[in-house]
Amino acid sequence: MAILLGIGASLGIGISDYFGRFCSRRSDATTTVLTALLAGIVVATALALVIPSALVGRDLALGMVSGLTIGFALMLLYRGMSVASTAVVSPAVAFFMAILPLLWDLVGGASLSTRASVGVAIAIGGIVATTVSPDLRGRIGAGLMFAIGSGVLFGIGMTLVGETTVDSGVWPAVGQRAVAWLTLALYGAVTAAPKLLPPSLRRLGLLSGAAGALGIALFILGAQRGSLGPVAVSSSMFPAVTAVLAHLFDDDPLRWWQGIGIAMAIGGVALIAAG
Repeated sequence: MAILLGIGASLGIGISDYFGRFCSRRSDATTTVLTALLAGIVVATALALVIPSALVGRDLALGMVSGLTIGFALMLLYRGMSVASTAVVSPAVAFFMAILPLLWDLVGGASLSTRASVGVAIAIGGIVATTVSPDLRGRIGAGLMFAIGSGVLFGIGMTLVGETTVDSGVWPAVGQRAVAWLTLALYGAVTAAPKLLPPSLRRLGLLSGAAGALGIALFILGAQRGSLGPVAVSSSMFPAVTAVLAHLFDDDPLRWWQGIGIAMAIGGVALIAAG
C-alpha cells in the first residue's frame, strides 16, 4: 500500500511539474510557484478535512519547516526546466529527492540490499544519459545547476514530512504549502515578482498546484504507513510523466538515449523499492 501511494505521488508531481514548467517558460518562476501554492493550500486543507487527520504539534512543525525548502525547490525546478530540457532536469531532481530520504532511512537503522544497491547504480547511469542533449548545447550546465539545488532542497523537505506520524494525516502538507507560499511571497516582495500569473496562465498554474498538493499528500500518507526510503524512491518516478507530457504537447526534445536514461532511472528506482 505504501509503495502504491508513492507511485500515485509520482503521477501527481509529474503532472504538476509539466504545467508548472509550461507556465514558467511564459512567466516568472517565482510567480508560477506562488500561484500554484495557493491552489495547493486549498487542496491540502480539503484533503485534511476529508482524510482522518489530527493536528499533532510536532508533525505540523515538521511540515512547516519543510515548507522553507519546498518553495525554493519548486522555483529552482521550474527555472531549470525553462532553460533546459525536462528530460535533463527532472531525473536529476528525482535522484536527490529519492536518495536523501533513503540515506536518512539508512542512518536510522534501515539496511540497503544488494538489489537496492544495484538500483542506485542504474539510476545514476540513467541520469547521466539524460544529460546528453546536443539540442541544448550550453544550457545543460545551467539546467543541472538548478536541478541539483532543487533536488537537495526537495530531498530535505521530503525527509522532514516523511518523519510525521499517521495520526497527523495530511495536516503536515497544509503547513508545508502555507509556509512555502509565505516564504516565497517575502522573496517575491524583494524581487518585485508578481504574486499571481496573468489570466491566460492562471488556470494552468492553479492546476499545477492542485496536482502537486495531491502528490505531496500521497507521499506523506505513504511514508506514514511504510518505510521512508522505498516510498521516497517510488515517488521519484515523476520525471517519466513530466518528460513524456512535455515531449507530446510542448515539443520538448527527447532523444532515444534520453528515453533509455529515463527507463534506467525508473528501473533503478523499482529495484531500490523492491530491495
